[in-house]
Amino acid sequence: MGRMTRHRIEIGLALAITLAAFLFVALAVWAEERTSIAVSEAWVRPTIGEGRVTAAYMTIQNIGTDTDVLRSASSPKAARVEIHETKMTDEGVMKMRPVENGLTVDRGGAVSMKPGGLHIMIMGLDEKLPEGATLPLTLDFAKAGKVQLTVPVATRPAGASKDATGDHSHH
Repeated sequence: MGRMTRHRIEIGLALAITLAAFLFVALAVWAEERTSIAVSEAWVRPTIGEGRVTAAYMTIQNIGTDTDVLRSASSPKAARVEIHETKMTDEGVMKMRPVENGLTVDRGGAVSMKPGGLHIMIMGLDEKLPEGATLPLTLDFAKAGKVQLTVPVATRPAGASKDATGDHSHH
């Protein structure tokens, strides 16, 4: 093997190693950006009777470096999934409405979805959701992208006392 050929092989090998290192760093940065949302304490209420409507609750934490927005949610088991909030009107009546323009999750912050407040409304379910089942749910964030969840069906979050969720069995 000539000196020139050996030199070309060394240069090619150095370029290949440099390219591999660049791709590794780029993929690591991309992976970090894609995992800037952490979801905990997720649960969905069982459906009642023949009902095909329920609600999911969870805590969404933004561990990224930028504010993000939960734009939408979906499930292959439901016709419609919406982000809702329940608020008291000036007349003292509780009203549930879709959240307009998504749900902002500040950098380093968390949003807690609980009965009587923010929640994911799930409508037109394919089938009943009995306690102990699970529901696939996808959250779509402006920056973090899609976050896939498998949400347990329960009457209250794991480890919570019966009084912790109040009586909001209507959704």
